[in-house]
Amino acid sequence: MGFTDLHCHLLPGVDDGPATMEESLDYAMTAVAAGTMRIVATPHVERVDVHELPDRVHELRAALADERIPLAVECGGELKPRSVFSLGQDELELIAHGPPDRRWLLYEVPFRGVDELFLEGARELTQRGFALVCAHPERSQGLLSGGLSALAPVLEAGAVVAANVAPLAGDEGPERHAAALHVLRRGLASVLATDAHPPRRPFTLADGEYAVEAATGRHDLAELLTAIAPARLLDHGVVEPARAA
Repeated sequence: MGFTDLHCHLLPGVDDGPATMEESLDYAMTAVAAGTMRIVATPHVERVDVHELPDRVHELRAALADERIPLAVECGGELKPRSVFSLGQDELELIAHGPPDRRWLLYEVPFRGVDELFLEGARELTQRGFALVCAHPERSQGLLSGGLSALAPVLEAGAVVAANVAPLAGDEGPERHAAALHVLRRGLASVLATDAHPPRRPFTLADGEYAVEAATGRHDLAELLTAIAPARLLDHGVVEPARAA
């Protein structure tokens, strides 16, 4: 079963990901060679007009088809808490996933730590009918010294966690590595995503699969987090706040 990446900055010339279509295609070829079948393109929404995203994704799909790169790309976006209140319902729908009664959005846990703005944004999105996939809490400052407790109400309300490859692989320093291992071993991560920003951060889910196996010795868990669970989230939405056991 191929990998499904729910968090990847793949669109060219949008944010701090690839600057050109050539860079996007180079990464796409790398990802496919490493076993990725589907990627959700998740640019930082504050850096682009959200209404442009479907057309930008269409352009990338056309370029992939021209180069015969067998990668399915979905339209998405990464929401910062400050972006929530500036977007209308139609804009949120453009970057949401899942069936009508189980729609979800990729919501970034701030690097500076879980704060009231993050919690307010989570409540706002929930009230507007969306479940949350919380991006990389292990990169959030102070996760192991109170950050998880601050995040707990959001998780208890049904949000799930998308952990990142790089911290788990030890590529972002010892503090984030320790936090990533804690998130993984406590079963808090529902999926693993790359959060790749090619060409600077060209991680693939093959790297993530290896990191999970290295940390736990479990191939079944690695496959669940990189292939089975993300495909299920994309196709069926957030069903319940279940965690990987």
